[in-house]
Formats: sequence, structure tokens, C-alpha cells
Amino acid sequence: MKNKVLILVESLKVGGGSERFASTLGSRLHDKGYDISYLTLMDENPKYQFKGNYYTLNEGYIYGNIIKRTFDLFRYSPRITKLCEKLGIETIISVSEVANFHAVLSRRLYGNKVRIIASQHINPEIFLKNKIKSSLIKFFYPGADEVVCVSEEIENILNNTYNVQNTLTIYNMMDLKENIKQAEEDLPAEYGELLGDRDHFNFINLGRLAHQKGQWHLIRCFRRVVDEHPHARLFILGEGVLRDRLEELIRELKLEDNIFLLGEQQNIFPFLKNSHCFVLSSLWEGLPLVLIEALSLNLPVISTDCKTGPREIICPDLDLNEELDYPYKCEYGILCQEFSDDLSFKTIEEEPLDKSESILSDIMIKFIDNPSFGEKYLKGRDLSKFDEETIIEEWEALIDQ
Repeated sequence: MKNKVLILVESLKVGGGSERFASTLGSRLHDKGYDISYLTLMDENPKYQFKGNYYTLNEGYIYGNIIKRTFDLFRYSPRITKLCEKLGIETIISVSEVANFHAVLSRRLYGNKVRIIASQHINPEIFLKNKIKSSLIKFFYPGADEVVCVSEEIENILNNTYNVQNTLTIYNMMDLKENIKQAEEDLPAEYGELLGDRDHFNFINLGRLAHQKGQWHLIRCFRRVVDEHPHARLFILGEGVLRDRLEELIRELKLEDNIFLLGEQQNIFPFLKNSHCFVLSSLWEGLPLVLIEALSLNLPVISTDCKTGPREIICPDLDLNEELDYPYKCEYGILCQEFSDDLSFKTIEEEPLDKSESILSDIMIKFIDNPSFGEKYLKGRDLSKFDEETIIEEWEALIDQ
């Protein structure tokens, strides 16, 4: 039996990117012969499928204010140390900020002797306005043995902005062959006719209906697209707290026949296969796997040039700090100017499209106007550096070193 590994994560609930990463990483390491256990701060359902033993610190855990979270940090960290001793754990892999804080505190105050590999899955610049959280990152992250970043840009930010130097980059993994296999499945019956009508031009967006994903900008842009091309359609897959407000915006813009919120779907790949272009409207990311999923099916992609990840996926040869004129045409897709962070559910009459929104609507219209423009992006790109087997080998090398 190889190394005994404890994966510490807030939960394994379906829908979260960090949760999916934790379940996938643990299961693949389990397949490679590692003794895997999971420890969650919250026992939430439904869970992603996973292989290994499962433990939770509190079945009734609910997020509270900063005082409660601080109390929980000191309450749970000694229990992490005790569980590591009980199971003979050799390595903790903690997933995302809160889990990272718990893991390092279990060492600093409660004598946990195991190796700690923390991981950062989202742009840490978003925490700079939060003095408490940014201070905690500066305080705790140097206490880990390594901090794995899911993109090079995240690593640069931790190095240069937070002065955290014990870092390396390992990209998130993707089972590329499985994507292609799942794309061959039929669309759910209720959507077959809707997406299968080739007289329409179908754009698609995947992501939680949340502030981070910026879909209100995309919906506002689409009003102008439909003015030029009434047959254009936009499908948004995902659920979240902004659903009601996005639905209201769609109604106010009179786009009910053009924009469809399809909720969470068990298999996203038939939806991608039946679309003409993927659009990422995020305000920030870590490494947006949805871009890799779209590219794995040779789907043309348009993405905001948000931090972090899009440049590394669709413009791999582009300097991370280079200033661009938008739209920027890459070998594997198009980067558009980053959107503003301000929530705005106003109609175009109430608030005209700003520069970034106009750039996106223009490029979406160009995809429809000129079919040959999109055809050059139908060629596949080399995604091997994101492939599951490549990434697992990098994790094995790190754990075993």
C-alpha cells in the first residue's frame, strides 16, 4: 500500500468545483494504490462519487459569521490531528482556503506531524478587499509544506501579492476520452427538439447562477445579438442564487424565446455537442474546466480575459501580464475584455451596453454573420497537459517525493 492520504475539504456536495476536484483526485489516487480517506467540515448531500473512507467533523455544520468560523477553526483543528494519528495518515491534501487554514492550524497549535499539501483553486486577488481572509492566507499558507495552485497565474499572485513562496502549479484534471464518450449520449427528451433545430445558432454557457459567473452581462449582450439575428439562442446550464433575478432580466429584455435557463444537467456534453459556440462570462476563475470541456469537443469558445485561467487554456503562448486590445484572437478561441464587477439588472434602454459588453456582443454577432470565422476554431487543440493521467502522475510525484 502506498502513502496514507487524508483529503480535507469543506464538503463533497455535488455542484462545487473544489468538491468535484477532491472526489476526483481521491478516487484516482485510490485507483493507483493509495490509502485514501476524506474528512469534510460539512456532511452535505448529494455527494460526488468517491473511492475511499469517509469521515466528517460535524453533520450539522452550518456556515456562520466570522466569530463562529473562528471558533470552529479552533474547535475542529485538534480533531484533525487526532484523526491523523488514529488512521496513521502521512499526508493531508487540503482543498481550498478554509480547509487549508484548518490543516495548518492542526500543525501549529496541535502538533500534527503529517505532511500538509494545501491547494488554491480560485484567484486569491478576490480576497484582497477582505482584510481578515487575506491576512489568514498570508499567515497560514507558509505553514504548509507545499501550496498547489491550479493555474500559473494563481501561483504568481500568491508569490508576488501575498509573498507565499512554497508554491507549485498542477492543473486541474480532465478525462478527455470520457467527455467525447458522454457527448454521444442523447439529449434529454424535453430538450432534443429545442437544441436540435439547426435553423438556430446556439450559444451555450455553463456555470452557477452566481455573481462570479457574470451571466447578467451575457444576457444584456444577447439583446443586441437578437436584434441582429432573431434566430440566435443562448442556453445557460446551472443553478444558483441569481436565478430569479436573471429570469426577470430575460423577461424585461423580451428574450424569453431566445434565452433558456436549463438548470443543472447530469450530462452536459450532449448540450455542448449541439451548440455552435461556448461563451464564458466569468468575472474571476481559478482554472475554468468548462473551457477545457468545450474545447475537448472542438467547440469554438469566447471567454472574458478574467483572472485566472482563460489565457492559459485558450492562449497558452500569451504572456500572463501582456496588455491586449480586445477582442483578442487566439489560436484556440477569443478573449474579450473583462466585465465590471457591478451587478446590473437594467435593460439596455435604462443602461446602454458598456465597452466590454459591446465587444462581446460584436464578436457573437460576427460568429453568426460569418460562418468561416468560427470554422477556423473547430480544429482541436492539444489538451494533454490537462489530461487525467498526466495530472495524476504529477500528484503521485509530489506525494511520493
